[in-house]
Amino acid sequence: MKKLIAKVFKFAFSFVLISAVIYFVIVAVLMLTGKPKKPDLAQRGPAFDELFFDYSSLPELKSFTARDGTQLAYRHYSAESDKIARGNAHGLGC
Repeated sequence: MKKLIAKVFKFAFSFVLISAVIYFVIVAVLMLTGKPKKPDLAQRGPAFDELFFDYSSLPELKSFTARDGTQLAYRHYSAESDKIARGNAHGLGC
């Protein structure tokens, strides 16, 4: 029985030791390769300070009084169609 326990312990210890060595080798390789290079200006995408947003066509700002008396602002975007959409609503439990 002692030999079986010794074999199991030896197997477990060697498994943990090999796993730790593999882990530290991966960490060392990642540390030696360093960070990726920064992309060129053409690759980085749009600069948001150069974008222009036209807010003049937004619907007027309306307000709603919550139960606690706080004024909440919202904009109402009306539908362009008279058709009523029917479908499953998430969370209704049906």
